[in-house]
Amino acid sequence: MKAFFQGGLVLSAVGLISLFLATGALAQVTTTIPSAGVTTTQATIDARFNPNRILDDRDILEIQNSSVKQIQEFLQNKGTLGRYRTKDIDGIEKSAAEIIWRVATTYKINPKYLMALMQKEQSLVEDPSPAQKQFDWATGFAICDSCSMSDPTLQEFKGFASQIEWAAKQHREKYLLQILSRGATIAGYMPGKPTKIDGVTITPNNQATAMLYSYTPHLHGNLNLWRIWQRWFSLVFPDGIVVRGKTSNLSYLIHFGEKRPFKSRAVAASMVDLEKIVTVEDSQLISYPTGRPIVFPNYSLVEIPNGKRYLLVDDGKRLIASQKIFRKFGFNEDEVTEVANADLDGYQDGPDITVATLYPTGLLARDSSAQYWYVEDGVRQIISDKLLLKLYFKGRPAKLLSTAKLAALTIGNPYRLHDGELIKTKENGAVFVIENGSRRPIPSEEVFTELGWKWKNVLVIPSKTLEAYPIGKPIDAHLESGSSSQILTSNF
Repeated sequence: MKAFFQGGLVLSAVGLISLFLATGALAQVTTTIPSAGVTTTQATIDARFNPNRILDDRDILEIQNSSVKQIQEFLQNKGTLGRYRTKDIDGIEKSAAEIIWRVATTYKINPKYLMALMQKEQSLVEDPSPAQKQFDWATGFAICDSCSMSDPTLQEFKGFASQIEWAAKQHREKYLLQILSRGATIAGYMPGKPTKIDGVTITPNNQATAMLYSYTPHLHGNLNLWRIWQRWFSLVFPDGIVVRGKTSNLSYLIHFGEKRPFKSRAVAASMVDLEKIVTVEDSQLISYPTGRPIVFPNYSLVEIPNGKRYLLVDDGKRLIASQKIFRKFGFNEDEVTEVANADLDGYQDGPDITVATLYPTGLLARDSSAQYWYVEDGVRQIISDKLLLKLYFKGRPAKLLSTAKLAALTIGNPYRLHDGELIKTKENGAVFVIENGSRRPIPSEEVFTELGWKWKNVLVIPSKTLEAYPIGKPIDAHLESGSSSQILTSNF
């Protein structure tokens, strides 16, 4: 569904011709097409779909990290379009990937968006046996309810290459320039302006969303596009990774299938090295529902209205049994934050901190033989690699514990690399990421780059240390990706 504008002339509005063509995945979500007098709410479409911000501006207006090779591989993995060849507008036969790349670089339009648009309009990317008309009207440009595909006035727009050319031109040279020059597209959509669409008041909050409604002035057509984008281009991160949205500048912890926002940079810094935060497009995080915010730094001291005090450790709250216990562990009054009961919703009750508790906030210790240990809550974990000291205890003095005190502590599992660490050995260069105690292979440089990792953050560790982590499932960058047996190797 779209509105077709040539210059300043409104030719027609697109109907429901491709409403349910985009993807079979749409059938998994309950949707309601509004009839006369019926109002569609966002909830009847998809709770995660934000009709005010369908895609980010970069998703349409930046080429990003794409190449002809990557486009070709993507199309080949999806269907017939990977084998399709036809004449470009210059009369030279080219592959579909070459034409898409040529248009993308000419108009500075993201090729991912062009492919998603073709899927939304004609199911062309994933259709195993598309009809010729799907190629001829690939992006749905110029097609409308009252138009005939055989109309002589529309034939200049017919053909695979022409369709992609005109769609890109419409976004870059029409919609964008109209927004920049007059504040709104010729269809009247603009960032910040409320508009009724299918009975719902929407307010585009960026240029991309205003352009999308100008091209397709219906909720369900844009829902289809959003779902395709989510399915194809939303990223799948290992558990424990911290990511930051380029546009929102919000940082999130990926945890148990959710993205949990940090209240502040300081809170994030209490849990992760800020240099290792992965920066991605906000739209690439669509597949993750937003979980409970992380408001307090780890090991925060809080007090609720009834006077009870807690030590917050990860997702748990540990009651400090008395003021005497508070003083015993050297807690300071000026470190206590007064909070409402609701602020601790979601924190599970952990073991109380009593006189019998040992080292509730953790201790870096060493014995007489210079062996280092991490001690917390009566359990000691051996630190067998000096790299771990450098990573997680830099500048932190180690307390010498006597043999008797160490013997009184329970011996736990060796201290491990934290989730999200990138590792390799000097010997073979295979790159892995740590997740829940295992090392997951990274199958290619493309996956490494797409997930926003930086080579400078890859740790070189001894082979013996690496082998202590069992191999997990290879990393898949996208929701639909299949597992790969390949492992990325690095020679840096």
